Amino acid sequence: MKKNVENKPINFEDTLYILHSRIQMLQDILALDIPADLFLDKSIDDMEFIDKILEVLIKALSEDTYIMERDEQLDNFSETEWRFSQVLVRFLSVSSTLSAGHHPVLRDTISTLRSQSAIRRKIADNSKSKKEGVETIPIVSSDEMSELIKGL
Repeated sequence: MKKNVENKPINFEDTLYILHSRIQMLQDILALDIPADLFLDKSIDDMEFIDKILEVLIKALSEDTYIMERDEQLDNFSETEWRFSQVLVRFLSVSSTLSAGHHPVLRDTISTLRSQSAIRRKIADNSKSKKEGVETIPIVSSDEMSELIKGL
């Protein structure tokens, strides 16, 4: 776990779980016929909140190579980031009272958030440990191997 600003550890799994729930809520809102004047500002706030938390997570994951199960956390992060990107695209493409087609401010916000999301996905991909070319530590030491060979 990585320490956050308050010097408390970040639980990546729980944080990503909550983000998944918030992303799903944004997805669900598009399927409903709700008044934009009641939900537009809150939806934009939610998108910006998710973006901010994803930024904190990628910063922690990319800077600290000693996070336990870091590659798995990066994969989980990438999946969450992809889901966020997909819901942003849906806001641009669907016909809903909250779609970007009806609200230029939403279109501008989504454009910015999609750019930031793409950058974070690249950072996540580049932060994964490289498996190829990594030297492996021998399971049997050279002394142990010599002893084994003598026994033959």
